[in-house]
Amino acid sequence: MGMEKATALLTACAAAITLSGSVPAAAPALADGGVGSLRTPIGGDEGAAVLNQINATRAANGCGPVAPNPQLTASAARQANDMLANGVQGHTGSDGSSPAQRVMDAGYVSYANLGEIVFWSTGPGAGTPAAAVAWWMNSPRHRAIVTDCGFTDAGFSAVSNGDKFTAAGDFGKT
Repeated sequence: MGMEKATALLTACAAAITLSGSVPAAAPALADGGVGSLRTPIGGDEGAAVLNQINATRAANGCGPVAPNPQLTASAARQANDMLANGVQGHTGSDGSSPAQRVMDAGYVSYANLGEIVFWSTGPGAGTPAAAVAWWMNSPRHRAIVTDCGFTDAGFSAVSNGDKFTAAGDFGKT
């Protein structure tokens, strides 16, 4: 299997998670073990670009925009940077944190109804905010979160080190 196919397969296996009610116990941390030497993120965080594209996508699907929320943005940044630095692929942080735990740690108080979406891409040039949104919209579980008109708040983070691009978004209902 070629590197492009392996990367596409890993990306296609990313899961969306929607939480409601109680906060689940933390699952064991996941890491791919093959990250190698990582560099500092370059180009800054492109979370605002993701938010703009998400809101355009929501409008095209009959939903109102989600308002940027600093606590959800901090939670998303924690996961996106963890994915980039530690090779985490999924919703469990390298420290064992769940999306609900990260959102609560960031101080978001309305955590009874949350949704988290994550994306990663590897290789020269890696991914872009547009690629992340396109992938989420082609995944039924991720699309359901993006187009859930009940979500009112969100925070996004998208970072790259040149060889890997990661994005995370946390949605909340107030």
